Amino acid sequence: MKKTSETARDSYGNSNIIELLKLFSKEEKADFAKYVHSPFNNRKEVARFFDELRRFFPLFEHKNFSRKYIFGKLYPGKSYKDDVIRRLSSNLFKLAEEYIAYKMFRENEFEQRKMILDFYSCKFDHKFFEIKARKTEAYLEKQPYRNADYFYRMKQVYTSKAFYFSQYDATRKKFDNTQERIRQTWQYTVIALLSMYDAAVNDMMYFNKKYNIKLLDKLLEIYNHPGFEKTTAAKAYYYSLKLNTDGRNDETFFALRNLLDENPGIFSKDELFGFYTGMHNYLFERGLIPSQQTSKLEFEVGVKMLDLGLITEGNTISAEWFANVFLKAIKANEIEYAEDFLSEYKMKLSEKERDNIVNYAYAELEMARNNHKKVLTYLSRIKFNNVWEKLRVNHMYMKVHYEMNNAELFYYITDSFRHLLKNETSVNKYVKDLHENFIKQSNALFRIKNGDRKISPLKIRKNIMSTPMAGNYWLLKKTDELKNT
Repeated sequence: MKKTSETARDSYGNSNIIELLKLFSKEEKADFAKYVHSPFNNRKEVARFFDELRRFFPLFEHKNFSRKYIFGKLYPGKSYKDDVIRRLSSNLFKLAEEYIAYKMFRENEFEQRKMILDFYSCKFDHKFFEIKARKTEAYLEKQPYRNADYFYRMKQVYTSKAFYFSQYDATRKKFDNTQERIRQTWQYTVIALLSMYDAAVNDMMYFNKKYNIKLLDKLLEIYNHPGFEKTTAAKAYYYSLKLNTDGRNDETFFALRNLLDENPGIFSKDELFGFYTGMHNYLFERGLIPSQQTSKLEFEVGVKMLDLGLITEGNTISAEWFANVFLKAIKANEIEYAEDFLSEYKMKLSEKERDNIVNYAYAELEMARNNHKKVLTYLSRIKFNNVWEKLRVNHMYMKVHYEMNNAELFYYITDSFRHLLKNETSVNKYVKDLHENFIKQSNALFRIKNGDRKISPLKIRKNIMSTPMAGNYWLLKKTDELKNT
């Protein structure tokens, strides 16, 4: 027991410095090695320490890897001192964070230009300051973005110019850019606030969240004031916010979509993700009423997000967005696209999520082909990672047992599904109601299918057409089948 405790205590793999080094890519580790041995680091002892750690890249899992082993390599013949390893680890950790800051700064061209501009300002060098200010403005104008960051950065440059020239021209007779700075500040502020409120109302709609948004009406008054210039970025965030509030309609949806199509490149990927997610959610909600045909639009939005790289990160794709794109293709009857998508993107799923989501996708394909036994085979292989997988799988189990007329299993899964909805606290009432309505109508249809003539298929059809619920298109198809029997 004593030996086990000693081994655990001497383990170094979960220390802060090792966890940080594990975050570095192969290229970053090589770059950091140069940084450690550069003039940026004047602690040679820390460089030697890093070189010993480097021998255990990238996983730090070798049997010899421990604090005592590293100490022995650095100080042969000396007794182990834990405080020395702690000090070296701390200093290397600080150096690693300095490298991260340096790396991020090196990749941010605007910040470099701005810092140089501030240097010339502090040195009161008129020639170099004017040249750098002019070049920095030109640099910003050449960038495709015209979002809040653009206006904020332009305001920074203009503010630097205002401060610099005020030292020579306090009364601003020769130089005055106050009006431009007012415009830039309003643009940045209003766009940033519209973006923040848009995110807040979206969270309140789909999750159990409550935020204070009392000032939203005042913000919209400012936006709609004739004195506020409605730039493209401001319009986009305004439409997106309206799509989540009192303008949740097709007119707003198409206004936002057309604006984004006509102005490619002016927003960052993060911003575009927010816009398209809002449109995706609107179409999902709209499609809950079968009279609203949204399948083609939903498919187009999903494909657009994929084409723009909004739902992939490097060589990976999240399970939920994989499922979204795949299901939109199935719903739009784009079966060939769904098959190609599954083949091309399944290996981009994380290893932890891949088996579940791929088995679910194959189950959907077999469901579309009416191969119900194969559907059950794929569903039986799924081991749940999250509540959304549970909802999808329970939903499909109900449909397949309905199709196969497995009464005992149909009612068993119905009861299990209801317990899941009742006990799951992370899912809000809106989402629960969508699935509860599906369960209710599925049960009614199953009873009719098995001889209960007290229930009218026409009444059920009317309920499906007027009540938001999951699986409504499938329910309508089953209703029509019963009407014709």
